[in-house]
Amino acid sequence: MSKKSAFLSVTILFLLFSFHASADTREPGEGYDENTEITIKGIITETVKGMRGPVVLRLSHGGRPYSVVTSPPWYLKKNNITFQEGTEIEVTGSKYFGENGTRYVVARRIKEVKTGREILLRDTLCRPMWQGMRNR
Repeated sequence: MSKKSAFLSVTILFLLFSFHASADTREPGEGYDENTEITIKGIITETVKGMRGPVVLRLSHGGRPYSVVTSPPWYLKKNNITFQEGTEIEVTGSKYFGENGTRYVVARRIKEVKTGREILLRDTLCRPMWQGMRNR
């Protein structure tokens, strides 16, 4: 094996390992897969705001708990969006399972059932509405 092909092999292995490692450490809410899109309706049981990352709504749907990933807290605040426990909502979003088996839905649209108010969190291409807005 020449030095050039050995270098190329090591580089490819490094890139593959780097990609795999970064894929395993994603935050809830990163990425959106239209192929897994579902719509669920349920009651907000808890709102979780961590030190960083998106605001997550705990939702009970058909006796099963879901964690609904919304947006960064600053985006919700800027747009005067609040969520109240006990509110019935309908969520359309991309469903996936976390490493610990938690059911997540990355929200594209949230509708308050009683008022009909709709909150759009992703555009028609499923990109986050807050993308590029931080410094505006």
